[in-house]
Amino acid sequence: MLVSAINTVEVDAAPGRVGEVFTKLPCIVRALLDNTECVGYAVTDNRAVRNAWIVSGYWESESKMRAHFDRPELGGFMDMLNSGLASRVKFNSFVVTHADQQPKH
Repeated sequence: MLVSAINTVEVDAAPGRVGEVFTKLPCIVRALLDNTECVGYAVTDNRAVRNAWIVSGYWESESKMRAHFDRPELGGFMDMLNSGLASRVKFNSFVVTHADQQPKH
């Protein structure tokens, strides 16, 4: 299956809250994997920023990725910000290939 779109969420832990963020991120990712049509999700350390992570979602189409932005599970990231666990949450999305441009098999 080809990946046509990627979304990322950069999460910086608030001072003194690294362990809580580290514990919360996998829970959010599991909920997203269980309730969306993503190809996969990954959590990696943000090597450019200390005590920060990048959560990446991979999609077979831009439309599936965009539909996912309405999912309540994404609220988990904002909850971390609102509760003071995270000092910054930044959302990004990228279209790698439009579905109509993918090679036919």
